[in-house]
Amino acid sequence: MRKKILSILVVGLVSLLILPTASSAIPPKTDNANTTKALPPLEITIRGGLGIHVLIKNTATTDVHISEMKLNLDGARIVWNTDSDDLDIKAGSTKHVIYVVLGIGATNIEVTLDTITQTASGKVLVWFVYGVE
Repeated sequence: MRKKILSILVVGLVSLLILPTASSAIPPKTDNANTTKALPPLEITIRGGLGIHVLIKNTATTDVHISEMKLNLDGARIVWNTDSDDLDIKAGSTKHVIYVVLGIGATNIEVTLDTITQTASGKVLVWFVYGVE
Protein backbone atom coordinates (compact mmCIF):
# COMPACT_ATOMS: atom_id res chain seq x y z
CA MET A 1 0.00 0.00 0.00
CA ARG A 2 2.85 2.38 0.84
CA LYS A 3 4.52 1.72 -2.49
CA LYS A 4 1.29 2.57 -4.35
CA ILE A 5 0.87 5.86 -2.50
CA LEU A 6 4.52 6.79 -3.01
CA SER A 7 4.38 5.94 -6.72
CA ILE A 8 1.19 8.02 -7.15
CA LEU A 9 2.86 11.00 -5.45
CA VAL A 10 5.97 10.68 -7.62
CA VAL A 11 3.93 10.40 -10.84
CA GLY A 12 1.83 13.42 -9.80
CA LEU A 13 4.90 15.53 -9.04
CA VAL A 14 6.60 14.60 -12.31
CA SER A 15 3.37 15.36 -14.21
CA LEU A 16 3.17 18.82 -12.65
CA LEU A 17 6.74 19.57 -13.67
CA ILE A 18 6.33 18.36 -17.24
CA LEU A 19 2.89 19.74 -18.20
CA PRO A 20 2.97 23.15 -19.89
CA THR A 21 0.76 25.90 -18.55
CA ALA A 22 -2.41 26.74 -20.44
CA SER A 23 -1.45 30.40 -20.77
CA SER A 24 1.85 29.59 -22.51
CA ALA A 25 -0.02 27.97 -25.42
CA ILE A 26 -1.89 31.20 -26.21
CA PRO A 27 0.25 33.83 -27.95
CA PRO A 28 0.14 37.23 -26.29
CA LYS A 29 -1.93 39.92 -27.95
CA THR A 30 0.01 42.72 -29.54
CA ASP A 31 -1.08 46.32 -29.74
CA ASN A 32 -0.33 47.66 -33.22
CA ALA A 33 -0.57 51.27 -32.09
CA ASN A 34 2.36 50.79 -29.63
CA THR A 35 0.73 53.12 -27.15
CA THR A 36 0.62 52.60 -23.42
CA LYS A 37 -2.36 53.74 -21.45
CA ALA A 38 -1.99 54.54 -17.78
CA LEU A 39 -3.97 52.15 -15.61
CA PRO A 40 -6.45 53.64 -13.16
CA PRO A 41 -5.78 53.16 -9.45
CA LEU A 42 -5.72 49.50 -8.48
CA GLU A 43 -5.31 47.94 -5.02
CA ILE A 44 -3.17 44.81 -5.26
CA THR A 45 -3.01 42.36 -2.35
CA ILE A 46 -0.71 39.32 -2.36
CA ARG A 47 -1.56 36.39 -0.05
CA GLY A 48 -0.35 32.84 0.45
CA GLY A 49 -2.13 29.53 0.78
CA LEU A 50 -2.29 26.80 -1.84
CA GLY A 51 -0.35 28.81 -4.40
CA ILE A 52 -0.10 32.59 -4.50
CA HIS A 53 -3.38 34.50 -4.35
CA VAL A 54 -3.49 37.97 -5.91
CA LEU A 55 -6.51 40.19 -5.23
CA ILE A 56 -6.85 43.12 -7.64
CA LYS A 57 -9.43 45.74 -6.73
CA ASN A 58 -10.41 48.37 -9.28
CA THR A 59 -11.07 51.52 -7.26
CA ALA A 60 -11.75 53.65 -10.36
CA THR A 61 -15.10 54.46 -11.93
CA THR A 62 -14.18 52.89 -15.27
CA ASP A 63 -13.55 49.28 -16.31
CA VAL A 64 -9.93 48.13 -16.63
CA HIS A 65 -8.34 45.79 -19.15
CA ILE A 66 -4.97 44.33 -18.17
CA SER A 67 -3.20 42.83 -21.16
CA GLU A 68 -0.26 41.30 -19.30
CA MET A 69 0.02 39.97 -15.76
CA LYS A 70 3.30 38.36 -14.70
CA LEU A 71 4.53 36.66 -11.54
CA ASN A 72 8.24 36.65 -10.76
CA LEU A 73 9.67 34.52 -7.95
CA ASP A 74 13.39 34.92 -7.30
CA GLY A 75 13.77 32.61 -4.34
CA ALA A 76 15.58 29.40 -3.66
CA ARG A 77 14.55 26.31 -5.60
CA ILE A 78 11.37 27.56 -7.27
CA VAL A 79 10.68 24.88 -9.85
CA TRP A 80 7.49 25.97 -11.57
CA ASN A 81 4.89 28.73 -11.54
CA THR A 82 2.08 29.93 -13.83
CA ASP A 83 1.27 33.28 -15.44
CA SER A 84 -1.97 34.96 -16.44
CA ASP A 85 -2.96 37.11 -19.39
CA ASP A 86 -5.86 39.40 -20.30
CA LEU A 87 -7.87 40.38 -17.24
CA ASP A 88 -10.98 42.52 -17.37
CA ILE A 89 -11.97 44.14 -14.07
CA LYS A 90 -15.23 46.05 -13.79
CA ALA A 91 -15.31 49.36 -11.92
CA GLY A 92 -15.51 48.82 -8.16
CA SER A 93 -15.03 45.05 -8.36
CA THR A 94 -12.24 42.71 -7.28
CA LYS A 95 -10.58 39.97 -9.34
CA HIS A 96 -9.02 36.96 -7.58
CA VAL A 97 -6.13 35.31 -9.46
CA ILE A 98 -4.42 32.16 -8.16
CA TYR A 99 -0.91 31.28 -9.28
CA VAL A 100 0.20 27.66 -8.95
CA VAL A 101 3.72 27.45 -7.52
CA LEU A 102 6.00 24.48 -6.95
CA GLY A 103 9.23 24.81 -4.99
CA ILE A 104 10.84 25.12 -1.59
CA GLY A 105 12.47 27.96 0.32
CA ALA A 106 12.18 31.69 0.90
CA THR A 107 11.27 33.84 -2.10
CA ASN A 108 10.56 37.40 -3.15
CA ILE A 109 7.24 37.71 -4.96
CA GLU A 110 6.76 40.33 -7.67
CA VAL A 111 3.41 40.75 -9.44
CA THR A 112 3.34 43.04 -12.48
CA LEU A 113 0.12 44.26 -14.10
CA ASP A 114 1.12 45.99 -17.33
CA THR A 115 3.05 48.89 -15.71
CA ILE A 116 2.10 48.48 -12.01
CA THR A 117 4.30 46.30 -9.77
CA GLN A 118 3.56 45.00 -6.27
CA THR A 119 6.15 43.08 -4.25
CA ALA A 120 6.06 40.84 -1.18
CA SER A 121 8.16 38.10 0.37
CA GLY A 122 7.22 34.68 1.69
CA LYS A 123 8.16 31.04 1.94
CA VAL A 124 7.25 28.14 -0.36
CA LEU A 125 6.89 24.56 0.81
CA VAL A 126 6.07 22.38 -2.22
CA TRP A 127 2.86 24.14 -3.43
CA PHE A 128 1.94 25.84 -0.14
CA VAL A 129 2.96 29.51 0.28
CA TYR A 130 3.08 31.00 3.78
CA GLY A 131 4.48 33.98 5.67
CA VAL A 132 3.65 36.44 2.89
CA GLU A 133 4.38 40.02 3.95
